Amino acid sequence: MIKQKLFTNWHTMRWVALSVGVFLAVMAILHEDTLTGFFSAFFIFQAVTNTGCMVSQSCGVPQKSPVESVNDSSEPEFKEIK
Repeated sequence: MIKQKLFTNWHTMRWVALSVGVFLAVMAILHEDTLTGFFSAFFIFQAVTNTGCMVSQSCGVPQKSPVESVNDSSEPEFKEIK
């Protein structure tokens, strides 16, 4: 399962996230900056595991929402309360 997730479905945004993560890691090492190191780890984690909104497109709004079948010609049922 993990091996399949790591080695399949490498699309353009996943490569971009990996590149940004590696670039930030190099900058963090050169400038000895911890915050940049955390950002690089975040981007590398998203790229390697194919998670997050930027990489996997799983955070978008669904195109089609489940619609209950409603018959427009039928009248609603009412109960009379006395």
